Amino acid sequence: MGTKRWQTTIDQQGYDIEVRNSPWTGRVRVFVNGSEVTRGGSREVAQRIIFPLGGRAATLAWMNYGRGATQYDVVVEGRSISTGSQARPPKNPYESLAMSWLLFIGVAAILGGVMWFGALPEIRLALEGRETAARVVGGHVSSGRSTNYYLRYVFVAADGDTKTAEGHVSYETYRSTRSGDVISVVYVPSEPDIQRPVSYDERPALIGLVAMFGVGLPYTIAMVWRAQRTRAITAALVDRAIRTSATVDKVSKEFLGQGTRRISYRYEDAEGRSRRGRSPRLYAEEAAAYAPGSNATIAYDPNNGANSMWLGAADPNATVWVTGAK
Repeated sequence: MGTKRWQTTIDQQGYDIEVRNSPWTGRVRVFVNGSEVTRGGSREVAQRIIFPLGGRAATLAWMNYGRGATQYDVVVEGRSISTGSQARPPKNPYESLAMSWLLFIGVAAILGGVMWFGALPEIRLALEGRETAARVVGGHVSSGRSTNYYLRYVFVAADGDTKTAEGHVSYETYRSTRSGDVISVVYVPSEPDIQRPVSYDERPALIGLVAMFGVGLPYTIAMVWRAQRTRAITAALVDRAIRTSATVDKVSKEFLGQGTRRISYRYEDAEGRSRRGRSPRLYAEEAAAYAPGSNATIAYDPNNGANSMWLGAADPNATVWVTGAK
């Protein structure tokens, strides 16, 4: 059973808060000073539990970031018990700069391997391939996550040399073929090692793999760019930020964002130019405090007025939270 514990003091009274979730049912239970005060639905579905704490309404909020990566927080009047400041959704660990680079390298390596060992030989076979007869001399079965069947055969290449090769075949072909049988193979005359049985066409699978990882590559490039840009903007704002008031334009719900919101806003820089920005992911309870047309505080980089960061309340020590907002 997974557990998470906090200790806090409210009105000079200490409280021990414990959250337990069942690995079997996913149900979440909240204990205060050892006594169960409430329980909620599945960890994978429900993401809020409101419970009493020191005469106030506390909110247990959590975000699911994959298996074993659920992150909990207890919020009282907008203040996170974990950080002591305005409660904000924890960052997705899979969107960090290091993880973005790892994903990019992994996708690029897989795509490169598929292209080099699969797609490029198939392209050459399609453009330069010559079909010929080959005599089967044996075969074997390879077992692992899946079972693969191979035939071993010999054929005479265009230059007159006899080549011994091996090729992947279907189970039906493997079962019905015996040593001495003749099968058709296709090969590249200038490089006979590039060959395969005609009956086993891997092009549909290769096209699917190239398409899948080809789409994933620009996505991971965007992840790396976004993570590096966020890090650079954050560093710049820590060094030389200018705080100013911004006007809220729109509050939008994040697609697949587990109920989080983003706030679009506009502001003017020191030179009077109109700028636009967008908040990081916010809990719905914080975003509900900012209606379109209302004011909020942001910080921007004086060296690049287009780079800004959402702060929220004008008072840096204040917190906002509309309990139960959806």
